[in-house]
Amino acid sequence: MKITDITGTAVRADYRPEYMKDKRYYVKDETQVNVIVQIHTDEGIVGIGEAAHCPGLYGETAPSTLGGIDLLKPGLVGLDPLQLTKANTMMDRYSPAGNVAAKAGIDIALHDLAGKILGIPMYQLLGGRMHDGVPTHITPATYEDTASDMGRLMSQGYRFFKQKMSGDTEYDLDIVRSLLPVIGDRATLSLDANQAWSVNQALLIAGVLEREVPLQQKIILEQPVLANDFSGLAKIRRATRFPVMADDGIRTVADLNRVIEAEAADIVSLKISRVGGVQKCQQMIRVAEAHNVDYIVDEINEMKVANTAVAHLAVASRNPLYTGVACHTLFEQDIVASGGVSIVEGMANVNDLPGLGIGSESALGIDLESTAVRYEYA
Repeated sequence: MKITDITGTAVRADYRPEYMKDKRYYVKDETQVNVIVQIHTDEGIVGIGEAAHCPGLYGETAPSTLGGIDLLKPGLVGLDPLQLTKANTMMDRYSPAGNVAAKAGIDIALHDLAGKILGIPMYQLLGGRMHDGVPTHITPATYEDTASDMGRLMSQGYRFFKQKMSGDTEYDLDIVRSLLPVIGDRATLSLDANQAWSVNQALLIAGVLEREVPLQQKIILEQPVLANDFSGLAKIRRATRFPVMADDGIRTVADLNRVIEAEAADIVSLKISRVGGVQKCQQMIRVAEAHNVDYIVDEINEMKVANTAVAHLAVASRNPLYTGVACHTLFEQDIVASGGVSIVEGMANVNDLPGLGIGSESALGIDLESTAVRYEYA
């Protein structure tokens, strides 16, 4: 069997209104535009993947990913689709440092395709199932009364939360204070600053919270400072009892090694969509495990196709603290019509169908027609 073509379709999904009300939080467009990748073979089997985008953090967009697919395709057409390592090697030869989103979408599609060819779920390609399910974090709605949404999510069984911070010290402290009574000691709250704080600001906020927050309440400081400020992360980590999570600055194994060498984080967030694919993310997981560094298998602005790939990697990983596969639930409607990751009582799981487990043998299980975004260039 040979790969005959690789195509990409930009698709859109609108965020639910309650996630757009307060722009002091992590700013995003009302509509998320990602790219669905399809890998075609000479025997008619098609693998699907998704390239997710976060332009404000990583600079990639759907048009750049579509161009990236065209750039990478010549190195992949003609390959046996089961040659996953060779395919990843060829992508890096054609684009050594860039087109990370395109690489991730293609690699997800390769894993879906390989699973379909072999008749096994994707997690079997990754070493087999380790967990029946893995808890997933979710982000409460970003409006002034975010505590009420936190309560709703708690009632649904979620116990891990990512709360976006604004960069305004008093405002952020007030938000945290409003949420802690809701979760008590039953949940973990990650304060995701997305690089919005300075080192001194993070130390001030951590100091205030250490005085106010009981020991039994679980708080994580997620990416408080600039992505490449590993020494700043290390300084914060040494000064506070709260675990520090490194996130935005980990794009390669070399980045992860620098975090570990600097002793800059208690936890690392590893994302298929940010590091260039399933295979590379699993490699980073192995590195973290070898150094006894805690990790989460996380998402970034993903629809259900990519969220499902993350869930497969999470259930196949040895000991993730938790995962992040709930982003698709923040949209008005996702593009997946059937199958994929399921979340019950805050626990993420995948089915045992071949590949990603989306759709069926005769249908891809995704709605491309009504969600497609067309780009025209002069």
